[in-house]
Amino acid sequence: MARVPEEIAPGVYRIDTIAIPNAISVLLVADSDGWMLIDTGVRSGALRIQEALSTLGAGPKDLRRIYLTHHHGDHIGGLPAVQWWATEAEVVASEHEAQIISGERPPDPPSNALLRFFAGRAQLPTVPVDRVVHEGDSLAGFRVIATPGHTHGHTSLINEQNGLLFTGDAFGSMPFKVRVGVRKFFCTDPAEAQRSAEKLLREEFSTVVFSHGGTLREDAKQRLREIATGEQHG
Repeated sequence: MARVPEEIAPGVYRIDTIAIPNAISVLLVADSDGWMLIDTGVRSGALRIQEALSTLGAGPKDLRRIYLTHHHGDHIGGLPAVQWWATEAEVVASEHEAQIISGERPPDPPSNALLRFFAGRAQLPTVPVDRVVHEGDSLAGFRVIATPGHTHGHTSLINEQNGLLFTGDAFGSMPFKVRVGVRKFFCTDPAEAQRSAEKLLREEFSTVVFSHGGTLREDAKQRLREIATGEQHG
């Protein structure tokens, strides 16, 4: 059974898409015309997302858009299933990620040779993207920030009104320690991921939500700064 969504800020809810808390998170955001889903998690997480919407008093037709931070399977694996019941939802991504998600170009390879071998054999869902966004665009109160490195078109999102940063995989933990880019060997370009992490630290925020890892509420920016600085000199 799905957990009750965690309210991060007014109208912003975090959902666990697998049974392990904080392992793979997505966000549901209230918008003027319904709801926006940020990422879809793995394929099996679609039911948890639907149940979360129901808990919040919404149905499939109320899901108006699906924003995808990047094309990795733990972020878009649930997309076909979500689209199956939320048929009117618009799919949104950055230009580079949209080309991969729609099947126009191959996925970005990880920097690690062994992971590249397995990634080359993985089957990602291919789904048309309805709208391409760029850095500075806004959706449901969140501003798009280009944070390449984990993948070339990776984006993070910030809600300045609530001081809320959703890093996607620009930062994250797998399994316990928060790192830049989640892990270097997952990143297409670890050096670029480090630059993107430092870029996020120039933003103003007080709460941080990761795709992988528990929500940071106390000294969130300072903790991210220490992580980024530690990896820069590590």
